[in-house]
Amino acid sequence: MAVQGLRYRAFRNIALFWLVWLMGCANQLQAQSTSQQQKVTDAMNATRPERAAGAVIGLLVGEALGMGTQWYYDMDVLHRDHGIWVNDYVDPKPDGDHAFARVSKLRYDQGLRAGDVAQSGQIYMLLLDSIISEGRFNSADFFRRLDGLFTTLNGESYSGRYTESLYRLLLGKRRDGIAWDNPAMATSQDSADGAELIVLLAALYPEPETFVREADRFLKVFFTDAFTRGNQITYGLVVQGLINGAGVQDINAYMKGLSKNKQIYTRVGGYDRFLTPGYGAIAQQQDLVTIKEPRYISHVYGMDCQFMHLVPAAYYLLYRFPDNFEMATLSASNGGGNNMARAALTGALAGAVNGLNGIPERFIKGLADGENLIRKARQVSTLIN
Repeated sequence: MAVQGLRYRAFRNIALFWLVWLMGCANQLQAQSTSQQQKVTDAMNATRPERAAGAVIGLLVGEALGMGTQWYYDMDVLHRDHGIWVNDYVDPKPDGDHAFARVSKLRYDQGLRAGDVAQSGQIYMLLLDSIISEGRFNSADFFRRLDGLFTTLNGESYSGRYTESLYRLLLGKRRDGIAWDNPAMATSQDSADGAELIVLLAALYPEPETFVREADRFLKVFFTDAFTRGNQITYGLVVQGLINGAGVQDINAYMKGLSKNKQIYTRVGGYDRFLTPGYGAIAQQQDLVTIKEPRYISHVYGMDCQFMHLVPAAYYLLYRFPDNFEMATLSASNGGGNNMARAALTGALAGAVNGLNGIPERFIKGLADGENLIRKARQVSTLIN
């Protein structure tokens, strides 16, 4: 009997342990579900200024997340140097051996650390400061500021925080005496830089017609190719639509509606460009196309720097994580290649959907000069032009 009693008590204790454990799991899941529901509610109730500020800061968060691990094309080497999943800002590695290790070393030697942005982020902030100073978008003021940055660069790649090809070409033309308003300034580049800059215009202008007019005029300074410009404007229209309150599930219909506006259609330059963002919805049809680890969407569309390889991945991640800024942006930055631009594009989209409050606090605190940038983002978000 004593043995049976001991067995009974042991069995009861084990059963109680598992019952408590299961109840704890259930409570944790309930808490997670409640938290996620709250995020969705907060995003739905966010005002336009909150979503605009989310887009402005989301882009910088994405860039900073990618800066320390940019241009790793061998995923095994990326994982060896920085771990299987990089969930926060990291320092660039000064002693790596991957194909673009020299870029990481340059940035480390320049003093860049976790939470800093690269040169494209610097230029983005020049436009941010220009808009705040002028109280409006004034391209002449921005180009004056950009000329100031150019005086600190030598025109080669390994200069400043690393000067990419678009800005090397522009710098060379400026040194040749070509004016910013001369059509000869434009280049044949197809990078994402223009799309990143016009996120600020999407935050500034609530009217699609005004945004498209100003964005098209601005992008023509940088890009000769109408295909590149049209798709960058399309991306900006998506960011603007999300800021204005369109839901992720509404984007396809929203963009088709914009295609009927002659002013917008002419500058975008083709109906199919209005359709591209909606193709990201395949992310919600895992029975048709399964990507178990969303970061590898970069391997589907291309890991390199071409805008039309980067932006479809950003659209996919927007649909895959419509109410989760963290997972969307981290999936972009963990995808290798030009993860910095991919994460910046994704961060702006996810920030526009979820608003500033939807960006995890650790990303705000860890972002270099984060409090000041938040203040500036809020200033821009309240300007109506």
